Amino acid sequence: MINAVVIASQIFVFVFLPAYLIRLSQKYKVNRLLSDIVICYGIGMVLGNSKAIWLYSWTDEIMMEKINSLSVQGAQVTAFISVLIAIPLLLMVNNVTDWVKYTGKITLVFFLGVFSTVAITLLMGFLFKNSFDDVPIISGMMAGVYIGGTPNMVAISKALHADEHIFLILNATDTICSGLYFFLLMGFGKTLIGLILPAFQSRVNPVVLEAETDDAQHFPFPPKKISWAAIGPLLIATVVAILSIAVSLVPAFLVPDARGELNQALLMLTLTTLGILLSFNQFLRTLHGVFPYAQYLLLIFGLSAGYLTDFSQLATIGGNYLIFNICVIVCIITVHLLLSRIIRADTDSFMLSSTATIMGPPFVAQMASSIKNKELLPAGIALSLLGFGLANYAGILVAWLVAQF
Repeated sequence: MINAVVIASQIFVFVFLPAYLIRLSQKYKVNRLLSDIVICYGIGMVLGNSKAIWLYSWTDEIMMEKINSLSVQGAQVTAFISVLIAIPLLLMVNNVTDWVKYTGKITLVFFLGVFSTVAITLLMGFLFKNSFDDVPIISGMMAGVYIGGTPNMVAISKALHADEHIFLILNATDTICSGLYFFLLMGFGKTLIGLILPAFQSRVNPVVLEAETDDAQHFPFPPKKISWAAIGPLLIATVVAILSIAVSLVPAFLVPDARGELNQALLMLTLTTLGILLSFNQFLRTLHGVFPYAQYLLLIFGLSAGYLTDFSQLATIGGNYLIFNICVIVCIITVHLLLSRIIRADTDSFMLSSTATIMGPPFVAQMASSIKNKELLPAGIALSLLGFGLANYAGILVAWLVAQF
């Protein structure tokens, strides 16, 4: 009984706490400095790494260990379910035909970032093949997280049956590495990158894509008023997402993996493909409020993933993993920057495309605001969602190729 109560309580906190954190952030103007996803991730890390303190305060050591284990399970369940639902939602609001037509050079810069990530993770997988037992899995997870985002790392880790400690350690190392890079971009990025790339030249009468930002502004989540206009589209989108998951489970059960278990790789790839196909349906793509709803699911994921970030484990056995992660991210950024220099890409296109790949969709809007470029914001969001879809394919491909070495 206590097992169900603890896990249910954990999931309840993860689902509703982001809404409270959003309100506090808006009230005290914290969102002017930090995005909601950063706040949720940070609070999750604080809660997760202080468990010993607040669990010891009201229970004995044996019970603490049991509750701690159950709370981790609750966080894992929440993270995985939120990712499964968010994948089709985020992809189906992405107008593929629009970004192909109108995003200009930033699209090429984005794909140079994807190429850099695949090339570097393959190279590092080969160079570090004798340093870890699961180099193919680690390389695949790195490719996924640096083309899409942390939700892709979760999806790929499940698809490749990665040991739990690998995800926990890589999640911690990625938090350190990508976090430092993001704040460097926010602080000095435009000045430093401006020494290598030319400045952005604004277009005359820029084409505005389907602006998810406008959708987020006029249809915030959670909605301020409970009405069918606010809730109806979200219910429809949720049903579509659940049906997509159900359809994706069919081939995953029919074609089990090498262990005879649910083929999670096929599950993720099928779900990603369905999400992209759904984006061609105008009715689904234009459902009001779906994008902020999906963003809220990412806040839930951020809170639960942050809770799973165990820095004590990183300190004891994560040294080599941290070195691997540092090498990967530094080389990806360097190669991406050099390739962008070759094609004479501008500073803003590089920064937004790099944010879209290294950090993922939730961070693009904050970066666009930081560099004061709203013109590229819709393209940046669209491409980050494209990366979210490509990452699962790329991560699993990289893992397979590294395993062939």
